[in-house]
Amino acid sequence: MRVCHIMSADLWAGAEIQVATVASYLVERPDVELTAVLLNDGPLVRELRRLGVAVTVIDETRYNAVEIVLGLARYLRDHPVDIVHTHRYKDTVLGAIAARVTGVPCVIRTVHGLSEALTGWDWVKLQAYDALDTVVRRYFVDLIIAVSNRVADRLEASGHYPTVVPLHNGVVLRRVQPSRTSDEVRSALGVRHNAPLVGTVGRLSPVKGQGYFLQAARRLLEQQPEARFLLVGDGPLKADLMDTAARLGIDRACIFAGARSDVYDLVGTLDVFVLSSLDEGIPMALLEAMALARPVVATAVGGVPEVIAHRRTGLLVPPEDDKALADACLELLANRPWAQTLGARARHRVQEDFSHEKHGQALERLYRRTVTNSRGRGFWRRPNLRGWAARATRVRAR
Repeated sequence: MRVCHIMSADLWAGAEIQVATVASYLVERPDVELTAVLLNDGPLVRELRRLGVAVTVIDETRYNAVEIVLGLARYLRDHPVDIVHTHRYKDTVLGAIAARVTGVPCVIRTVHGLSEALTGWDWVKLQAYDALDTVVRRYFVDLIIAVSNRVADRLEASGHYPTVVPLHNGVVLRRVQPSRTSDEVRSALGVRHNAPLVGTVGRLSPVKGQGYFLQAARRLLEQQPEARFLLVGDGPLKADLMDTAARLGIDRACIFAGARSDVYDLVGTLDVFVLSSLDEGIPMALLEAMALARPVVATAVGGVPEVIAHRRTGLLVPPEDDKALADACLELLANRPWAQTLGARARHRVQEDFSHEKHGQALERLYRRTVTNSRGRGFWRRPNLRGWAARATRVRAR
């Protein structure tokens, strides 16, 4: 079975990490030939090549949309595949068109999350991309994979999609390991070994809600003046968030670490991991923190409640509520044995239900079923997977 992933890959974020995670499973399958075409040369290119995946780059900064479609079509004509698998608006529109004109039997799209709320010209562009994406998905895409049940439900409710199947993300547990001790990491950060350390990981963007994390930090410092707060990641809001920390008078207690290659070391030393997002699919940062057995406080948005069972594998709080965030963190810091128990249960949860092996096996089954149903199909007709998809088991939080 020949599979080609096409992705814009202009970031190193959850979707890119998940593509790399999928690749780490598929490259070990002797009956799967995996390739990739990416529209940017960056971290995902390097990671896929490290795994042994043949990667071609068609640089979107050098070519316009028509040229990219032609380049993709030439590649697919020279390297025939059974499945093209896309991930975002641009690569879906361009990749699906190229796949259909070159006779690729199946096109699959993973929706990693729902659109962020935008304004101004960004909103206008998003509406244009979404309109094109809707048309392409409706007529050229055979199957939509949603990373959570909530995303799947919202896509199905829109009525503009082919068959939608939920499939939760997975993590490579053997790779989610710190390489340094907590004392070493804290020393490098300038944090005392016994100071409460609360942190978050993610792109610094509005949907991640780091402003509420900083508001919660101010509240927490009133009760725990020695506490320190770690923000790992980069993004368009970095300067605004640093200004917010200064305005709140907590800048000396905050560490803006930027994008890091040692994320597992940093997360592994946290006393509490916080996810303050306003919406999510299944966040990879959350799964990785749980795999590292960190006590978690997370907003109950998107697919997060499908991962965390409140007060069993972590604490859930409402979004946009800095007081609830602060109170939950204080509760964990005040009861370290219980916090460690929650962390251990969280790791077990990921081991049982969110491993890359479990995800990869389910994805491979979807691939084979989609290819089987595509035989004899015309250019426009999609395979009929609705009956099978309706019987697919959806993993619920335990």
